[in-house]
Amino acid sequence: MKILLIAPPKDSYMGVAQYPPIGLGYLATAARKNGHQVQILDCVKEKIGLSAFPSSLEAMDFDVAGFTVWSLALKEVKESISIIKKVRPEARVILGGPHPSALPGETLEFFPQADFAFRGEGEIGFPLFLAALESKKSDFSEVPGLVWRKGGGAIANDSAMATDLDSLGFPSWDLIRPREYFMPGSLIGKDTAVLTCTRGCPYSCTFCSAWITAGKKIRKRSIKNILEEIEYLNREYGIRVFDIPDENFTFDREFVKNFCNAVMPYKRRFEFFLPNGIRLDSLDEEMLLLMRKAGFRREVAVGIESGSERVLKLMKKNLSLAMVREKVKLLNRAGFRPIGYFILGFPGETREDMDKTLSLALELNLCAAAFTPFAPMPGTEATCGLIERGELPKDFDFTSVTTDRVAYAPAGMTKEELDAFRKRALLRFNLRWRPLMYYLTNYNSFKFAWAKFVNLFVKGGQV
Repeated sequence: MKILLIAPPKDSYMGVAQYPPIGLGYLATAARKNGHQVQILDCVKEKIGLSAFPSSLEAMDFDVAGFTVWSLALKEVKESISIIKKVRPEARVILGGPHPSALPGETLEFFPQADFAFRGEGEIGFPLFLAALESKKSDFSEVPGLVWRKGGGAIANDSAMATDLDSLGFPSWDLIRPREYFMPGSLIGKDTAVLTCTRGCPYSCTFCSAWITAGKKIRKRSIKNILEEIEYLNREYGIRVFDIPDENFTFDREFVKNFCNAVMPYKRRFEFFLPNGIRLDSLDEEMLLLMRKAGFRREVAVGIESGSERVLKLMKKNLSLAMVREKVKLLNRAGFRPIGYFILGFPGETREDMDKTLSLALELNLCAAAFTPFAPMPGTEATCGLIERGELPKDFDFTSVTTDRVAYAPAGMTKEELDAFRKRALLRFNLRWRPLMYYLTNYNSFKFAWAKFVNLFVKGGQV
């Protein structure tokens, strides 16, 4: 069969950031292993908006169109599906990604023109789904992770996740073409590729949806398999910087130490960056020193989230402020430049709690900080609680949720008050010596920070 995998039309993040569709790359590999022809259309990278989308499709021949669906892009995906059904009415449309994983039944209801959806990881189920289509089956109950229509309703099959990540192969890099991407949010440029080493998140943070797609169990590729991909990307595309997007790369310290020792012989030919950050409670000095020697970039993000012990408990973050202070000092001592991630406006939070968060951010020796409003994500414990208590409507518009727009404010404050506090926090933190020097001496970081500033203070925080 002929498969078209699509990253849907939308504006790149504030016009500067692009991120390769690594999930589509893995799906392409799974389909190709089973004899299917695959194309990837990344509308963000190609700057294809909805108006140009129909003409882009006309040059392509496909039997199945698959979309990655993020909650922010629901409206664009819906219109894109309508366009596909006009251009290729016989094509089957299947949806996957974070939103269908969190709300499988609701997804098919919201997208009446979509034929199927997937929940969780799709590398195992996708080839089985294609085989079922080829054999013209009407019963898809044996396809793991598939969400399908039957009797006027939606059936969501249990998902299946690969335990042996090496068996998945590499993403189809020839379809992604990594050098065509630029990711300034990761402080890196066109000699960069994404390198997934682990999957899964065993933690219970109430605001986070990472586990919904990737599961609770940590799964790791073998060091040998990872090195083979590093060498392949360097040889074929000249890649020397590797963006590791894992949610929990440092969960297993021995794994990290083995990885570092394995890349040491390359004598820092390669650099590694962790855009999703690392958990503070997983750090020790030996591991951090090895990471520096192995070529990990000095800039590393840490999810601190709050300066209030009470709010950290509400978040189920499993962090104490004493540990935060200790581990940030450890990062600095090991030669890293820690970047703090903080959430403002968490359910149950007060103005006093937010004051504590800002005070902690100013106290810690951080080179940069992000203060983002609490983002209600579908399927998370925090969001489900808000809907159950009537603080959010059942039909809440998840497309309104971005890192630069206040979509929710806790009792006792308005969205406008929360947004004003956030902007004051950003200015107060960043108009100091260390953050200013950090941005001025890192071109890509400065470019990204300037775009953020314009977006927040000139355009009013609209993405």
